[in-house]
Amino acid sequence: MNLYDLVKRRDRWIDGPNGLAAIEAKLPTGTQRGVRFPAAGALRIRAAHAARCLADFPTDVGWQAQGAGDWRLAVSLCAEGRRWPVAAVAGGREPVAVPLRWPAPAPCAFDLEVAVESARPVDVLCGPLWTPRSDLVPLLRGDGVELGPGRNPTVLPGPDVRVRYVEKKHPSAWAATYAKRELTAAEQALWDHYVVDSARMPTAIPSASLDFVFSHHVLEHLVDPIGVLVRWWERLAPGGLLAGVVPDARFPFDWRQPAWSLADVRAQLGAIDDAPTDAMFERWCRHTAPDTTPAHLRGRDYSIHVNYFTPDLLRLVLDDVAERIAAAGGAAPDGLFLNAVRNGKDFGFLLRKPAS
Repeated sequence: MNLYDLVKRRDRWIDGPNGLAAIEAKLPTGTQRGVRFPAAGALRIRAAHAARCLADFPTDVGWQAQGAGDWRLAVSLCAEGRRWPVAAVAGGREPVAVPLRWPAPAPCAFDLEVAVESARPVDVLCGPLWTPRSDLVPLLRGDGVELGPGRNPTVLPGPDVRVRYVEKKHPSAWAATYAKRELTAAEQALWDHYVVDSARMPTAIPSASLDFVFSHHVLEHLVDPIGVLVRWWERLAPGGLLAGVVPDARFPFDWRQPAWSLADVRAQLGAIDDAPTDAMFERWCRHTAPDTTPAHLRGRDYSIHVNYFTPDLLRLVLDDVAERIAAAGGAAPDGLFLNAVRNGKDFGFLLRKPAS
């Protein structure tokens, strides 16, 4: 479970003591993300039974604990006034693994409590500091597009990178509406790179014209991602790269959404409307934000997550895309990779089009 992300964004489903903080800890093995507990503090994750990453009661959740002095850490399931211990570890400065040993039977619905007893702060680490785009962006060269970057593009123009940004509005319109500060000359200089078009159906981009297509936290918002990926693929010239970053639904924002399947993704094939259906809005509200309504979100033009990817599911989607491309007589990918880490907020993917 990604404690770092839960605490950093102040997730609505957690309660914690004053002084609880998301941290980046420097270790000999590299920088780790985690949470710093004040002395004698406890963090409670409400309705933790709904967390997808806990659905199979894993023993190893990727946590390590360390502190400046002697400390004890206990993890418990809490339900109906009762408590079931699932972990108890103690230690000092060196990181100690925190395995969970689930009771049998566990309560069907429970909060998860992580409690620390110590005279000094204790860190619970959950994974390396890492971003998948750092591996992908250096591979993107030549003429390309970044789809749906908003006001913060990931791929920047350079001596060997000629990039355009596809958005539904020109950034000058956003600046007039949303800017809370004066924009820098460097930010405004990027406006010339924007193309007003649909990321889902980019009709302004000719087929077989690009060396790369990139998206960052976009695909999960789009209806019919299989059809979308096929259309993006068609914009690539021989040797081109299709790359992107998507949230890992098990760990950050969508951690309470029920498991999504290839059948769920395939059910959207051929959708014409760009907007999510009422059922998609209702699902998102029910599991992610039950204090709001589809009507309220539609009124705000709020972009929800329509699809909930894990690395395993996206691999199935990419295989399906490759099969459809080949069945239509196109050049199927001759290279593919996914990059992800345990308890990561997101992960990356890349497909390569054959050079000839």
